[in-house]
Amino acid sequence: MSNLKPAFATDPWLPLCDAKGNLLPQAVGWSTRPHIHCAMPGNLGRRKRWNHWCITTPDWMLSLTVADLDYLGYGAAYFLDLHTGHSVAYTQLRPFARGCTLADTPLQGHRFQHPRLQIRVDEYPGRARLVATVPDIGGQALQLALDVQRPSHLDSVNLVVPFSQNGFHATSRHMGLPVSGDVQLGATHYRCEPGQSFAALDFGRGVWPMNTHWTRAAFAAPGGIAGNFGSGWTDNSGLSENALWFGGELLHVNSPVVITGNPQTPSAPWQLSCEDERLALVFTPRQEHVARPKLGPFYAETRQRFGQFDGVLRGPKGERVPVDGALGWLGTTHARW
Repeated sequence: MSNLKPAFATDPWLPLCDAKGNLLPQAVGWSTRPHIHCAMPGNLGRRKRWNHWCITTPDWMLSLTVADLDYLGYGAAYFLDLHTGHSVAYTQLRPFARGCTLADTPLQGHRFQHPRLQIRVDEYPGRARLVATVPDIGGQALQLALDVQRPSHLDSVNLVVPFSQNGFHATSRHMGLPVSGDVQLGATHYRCEPGQSFAALDFGRGVWPMNTHWTRAAFAAPGGIAGNFGSGWTDNSGLSENALWFGGELLHVNSPVVITGNPQTPSAPWQLSCEDERLALVFTPRQEHVARPKLGPFYAETRQRFGQFDGVLRGPKGERVPVDGALGWLGTTHARW
């Protein structure tokens, strides 16, 4: 039975919306700990909810997505062997999000239930348990059981941004979570490398514009170093999700992060920089995964590139922090939903 109460949290939780589904002004802003309860009454047919997990290890990468778009449920699994380059993917849609259970805080369990795809995440104090089964993904069965640690000292990006026409966006980004466990793909067994395997959670809730696009990049490395960067989503709002982690402590990057690359060439490197010189990074893709769930005129096309980051960061005191082969991803999304 899934743990549907927050496993740990600040107290009290602040509501995101009023009883009619309007964004509350006191919810707007950002913090280093989750504290917004993201129940969204009203706005029927326009609400977006998703939980996206990404696991990076020196040998393989994995992503799991559970999304509820009111009129449609979406579950997806993607696995990549970094040594062979072999990848498999599976997507399942469910009308009116049947079998899709998502909670109102990032510290609660969630699941996607379908005979061809089961994803289940249970939250407990200080940890989460990820279990998934795909009976046929590229002609093989995929099974996984992973334990994700939530160290009490580890900060996260928590952001609420108002949009025009009564829209809004709430997110909670959790990076560099230590992970252990096993993945079985067909006859091949994969394990998490201790001290070098990390989980990331992207928790998103909101009422978004019909046509949207954004770019997001993220990485994690041993020693508590991590980064999360976005563009094209909250631009010109005065609020951003750009952040660096040093030893688990979050440093908010106030300058806009410029992310440039050639989307038409999957193997071409991307550059990330900002005016205050907090970061100068090069992202080198190793594999690209394209997902484009579609229902009538609605779609969401995401190109998620998995690879490594190299370059330099500036720490809290301006010290130089090198980044050498840190595993992560860079994704671009264009959606009409």
